[in-house]
Amino acid sequence: MKRFHLFLLSGWMLLAIACHQPQPSPEAFVRGYFEKYPEATLQDIYKGSFQDVFGPAHILTDRQAVIRYIESELKASTSFEEDDYQPCGWQGNFYQVNLKVIADGRVPMDVFVDAFMASANGIDTTLTPAFVKDWQELQQAVRTVRPQLEGYREDSTLLAHLLKEGKYVVHHSHKFNEHYHPHYRIIRRDLFEEKILPRL
Repeated sequence: MKRFHLFLLSGWMLLAIACHQPQPSPEAFVRGYFEKYPEATLQDIYKGSFQDVFGPAHILTDRQAVIRYIESELKASTSFEEDDYQPCGWQGNFYQVNLKVIADGRVPMDVFVDAFMASANGIDTTLTPAFVKDWQELQQAVRTVRPQLEGYREDSTLLAHLLKEGKYVVHHSHKFNEHYHPHYRIIRRDLFEEKILPRL
């Protein structure tokens, strides 16, 4: 009976991962993103793109400060997205993990914060030509999937200017925050699958 329960648990975990797998191409990722977030902008697609490469490397490294920020955000939050997690980008190197998994008691704060902070280790934050090239391919996918995307030209110009200056960090658009109220932290895929997913 114990083996049967372990088999069922393993099967459920594999199914859960499969339902939130990274997409096989930039276009497939963009299409799925707009299906889930029809009010998203190019800026929001870009944010996930850099998160999938740089993870949380730009986030605070003070553990107590990280905990205080999360506690403050949880206290101020009145609603959370339905999904517990999703890949940041089409390659799925990092996951956006919903803070509701802490709020509802499934993942202890210390486990979550350990995984979050460990996700920043060993990341090269140098802005490379390869990243810029990947972003240009993702932009092409956006133009294919949503050729009339509102604010595309303005966002594209702003992001190109930031990248030219060697900057890559942006926030979600005001429109995205207004419609979807995101509350998450970024966790590297292997840490997510080892430390977080078994508790969900």
